[in-house]
Amino acid sequence: MKAKFLLVAVLFVFSTIAAYSNVLLPLVPSDAYLIVNFDLAAIVSQPEIKAVIDTQIEASTNEMVNFYKRAGIEPARDIKNVMLFLDGSERPCILVNGTFSAKKISELIQTDKDLAAGFEITDIDGLQAVKNKLNANGNMIFINETTMAFGSEDVLKIVSQLSSNKAKNINTNKAFSHLMERVDTTARLWGAVVTTPNWESRVQIPVAGLQNMKTAFFSVDYDKVFTMEFTGLVEKKTELPEFVDAMINLLDAFRGWTASVPEMTELLKGAKVEDNQENLARIFLSVPADQFKNTMLKLSEKATEKK
Repeated sequence: MKAKFLLVAVLFVFSTIAAYSNVLLPLVPSDAYLIVNFDLAAIVSQPEIKAVIDTQIEASTNEMVNFYKRAGIEPARDIKNVMLFLDGSERPCILVNGTFSAKKISELIQTDKDLAAGFEITDIDGLQAVKNKLNANGNMIFINETTMAFGSEDVLKIVSQLSSNKAKNINTNKAFSHLMERVDTTARLWGAVVTTPNWESRVQIPVAGLQNMKTAFFSVDYDKVFTMEFTGLVEKKTELPEFVDAMINLLDAFRGWTASVPEMTELLKGAKVEDNQENLARIFLSVPADQFKNTMLKLSEKATEKK
């Protein structure tokens, strides 16, 4: 129950703090099949969302969270853009751009005995890096003074090559470029999925019909009205009916999964599935911003109670 609550909260937290930035896209490899972009700075203007994240950060024992605290980094203040991706080998990476100082972080690791026990300064493909002794996927490299990347050494080597134009980035992927023509990159959050032949086994969503999806994108906006959209595209018109049914089943499954969080159940009542009778179907939710805000306030209160 607690894990489910936290994950549901995080999904919707991310949905409210996003804004478009293409600054980090050149650091994403051409074979990436999932990209999510959001602007963490927007959290400052939304106290009800900030309360949820602050509570989870304070309760976390994650070594990177502790590192941030010791380095004097406040995510809501110092981190501006965040982009997450999964490359073709399913290696995750987090790209971060902000107002922190890479030089200060490097110096701190070398002078702070407690940090030195878990981290060490090294080099990855020509860029200064910090090796995480406790987590093989928690290493970081400094792209420049205000941009960092987190992940395994293998994926960080690729990012390093991308930073010096020695590898092809996602903008050279024709399928992704075509998909981006449809993505609402002015929304607070956007993301894109370029599927591969075995993508269904990768994401492990047991809903028949989803295998028909070739590409997908999603976006969220939050002004006077909170809107959330997930759109999937199929290759053939004959595949659409089965895909529409799959989207309906997916929405029902998510409603069932969040049933133990009444606030989410109420919010999802307004979600519906629509299609254009040609090549796409979407899950769409639109509710008054006040209703969404009240939901987040209640989730924040629950998170505080569980601390």
